[in-house]
Amino acid sequence: MSRHPPRLTPSPQARLIARGLRRMVKPRKFSRRDIPLIRALMHAFTRARLPAGVKAERVKAPVRGEWLRPSQPRRGRALLYLHGGGYISGAPRTHRAITARLAKRLGIAVFALDYRLAPEHPFPAALDDALAAWRWLLAQGYRADRIWLAGDSAGGGLALALMLAARQQALLLPAACALFSPWTDLACTGAAITENAGRCAWFMPAQVGFAAGLYAGATATDHPLVSPLYGDLAGLPPLLVHASDSELLRDDAVRLADRAAAAGVRVALHLWHGLPHAWPNFAGLMPEGDACLDETVAALLALPAK
Repeated sequence: MSRHPPRLTPSPQARLIARGLRRMVKPRKFSRRDIPLIRALMHAFTRARLPAGVKAERVKAPVRGEWLRPSQPRRGRALLYLHGGGYISGAPRTHRAITARLAKRLGIAVFALDYRLAPEHPFPAALDDALAAWRWLLAQGYRADRIWLAGDSAGGGLALALMLAARQQALLLPAACALFSPWTDLACTGAAITENAGRCAWFMPAQVGFAAGLYAGATATDHPLVSPLYGDLAGLPPLLVHASDSELLRDDAVRLADRAAAAGVRVALHLWHGLPHAWPNFAGLMPEGDACLDETVAALLALPAK
């Protein structure tokens, strides 16, 4: 496993965005009645314009989502993106800062899945939708070894769960998977959940536990398809994992990298310093967001071609 040390001091843009998150999101005590507000805040903080040369194409059936296509995409390659939002918020449009830039930098079509959200649709709805999207891409003629998978936060955990479930169903796995601040442990046992309570710009521990309960529903939070940290990681494709040393989910990423490496998986962990959770959502506003995507693109393109 390759492990990168924390990056340098956060940029002024990163500090400004973190300050806004602390004032607008972190102080709140959420309840089920606040779900519409949570979703509105996600849209407000992460909405982004499409960069020049990238178009969005809505898909409504047989799966829901949107294609992000550069002007001249490479044929036969695609990336499946699963957005974050604690399984209770977010949508393809809220994560275009990531998906559209990956499409442009990689020169491929990116499909961002609009999976069902809790509490209206608890586990396994999101996983079922992710599996349906994976099968749909394969049915479109894309070879599994020419599809990359990526996700942030809850979407990162969902990407891992998708691969575990696909393996159980004897489906082929993607060529590689990139994860940004992945939420891999909904049982919330990582030391950073409490150690970083004062440093994390987005959340308090109770907010993370609140979302975990809504998604897991009647299923145990340490079920491997809810919390893939507890799954059998052997045989997974190469993993590229980014996390911040100051976020509550730091140890979700660090322990994932350690367990994946112990299982024989090729994994690279990039630990950044003092940045907000899932900061690539602020690419275009925060230089570290663009730098993270640039590193991800370089790592994916450096993998042996299929």
